[in-house]
Amino acid sequence: MKALLVAVALLGLTACGSVALRPAGPSPSQAPSGAGTVTDTDENKTLSYHIGDTFELVLHEQSGWTMWQNVTSSDQRVLKPVVDTRAASVRGVTLAMFKAAAPGRSDVTATAGMACSPGAACPLLARVWKVTILVS
Repeated sequence: MKALLVAVALLGLTACGSVALRPAGPSPSQAPSGAGTVTDTDENKTLSYHIGDTFELVLHEQSGWTMWQNVTSSDQRVLKPVVDTRAASVRGVTLAMFKAAAPGRSDVTATAGMACSPGAACPLLARVWKVTILVS
């Protein structure tokens, strides 16, 4: 029994030590270059891509709000919207695709309004989601 407790304790110490030994990755505010996905969690971040890279935007409807809409690029010379005829989403998910076309900076934004019951008074509140894309 004592040997089992010692083994469990050693195993626990080994596991704790291995957690601290993880390799350093890219900065959390920088996406890896290449195709990828930008999501809700990337809100207000600055992400980097190279000319020719594409990425998909996947936004989920927030409780009490309408679906995300009006997804736009502030500079379509830098970040061009791409029509993806294969893309299909489930209810509550907004999809968009963009291609990095030229060096520069472009903000991708989307908006949502309050979700109110039909016929009920509804506050005129809006929410804006934004991510900044740097293309090199």
